[in-house]
Amino acid sequence: MIEFRHVFKSFHQKPVLTDCHFQMEKGESLGIMGESGSGKTTLARLIIGLEQPTAGQVLFHGQPYSVKAFGPQILLVFQDALRSVNPLFTIQEILTEALSKDFALEEVVQILAAVGLDAAYLGKKARELSGGQLQRVCIARALLLRPEVIIFDEALSGLDPITQVQLLDLLYELKQAYQLTYIFIAHNANICQAICDRVLLLEQGRLVAVRDKKSQTSCGDIELDNKNKSSLNIT
Repeated sequence: MIEFRHVFKSFHQKPVLTDCHFQMEKGESLGIMGESGSGKTTLARLIIGLEQPTAGQVLFHGQPYSVKAFGPQILLVFQDALRSVNPLFTIQEILTEALSKDFALEEVVQILAAVGLDAAYLGKKARELSGGQLQRVCIARALLLRPEVIIFDEALSGLDPITQVQLLDLLYELKQAYQLTYIFIAHNANICQAICDRVLLLEQGRLVAVRDKKSQTSCGDIELDNKNKSSLNIT
């Protein structure tokens, strides 16, 4: 479904990603871990078509992804929900601004209910909601566009642990209901281990390890050092 073929990415001749090579299947939940500056967000921007590789290929169903070619099939949910919406907009305005003019309000209410919010929230302003509630709205906004893939770029990182668990449970339910494919970009191993089938570890722009949750094994051309083992909870 999504494939990186020996991808390199540089900015102003400075390497950010080096020879990244992997693929993921439809319905998979993939985690991408790494410290700040390891290349995680650049990798996400390459997947969604906001950046182009310096060398190599990033493919979606065998072709380079673009909204023009595929429609909004890959969507990003960001860490700071309030900064990704207009705080003066009502929730209804946020949810419907990208929809066609003949959208069905019933569908909006249904999707809002699917993320655990009732129709009373439609008239509220974004600034009136908590961080967890607003992140649910951002997830609902993505679902309304019927994507195949949702990328969560540190989307749970700024939330308290209880809210994180609630949203992880919600995302698992939505994945089954809407047949979604997830990519989680995170520095928190607990989030990735809770919901991801596989976890990739990036270090200084290089893919240094892969952890498969089902088989509880790691693989890759590079021998794991103790730091990488700890990051992926490998003993």
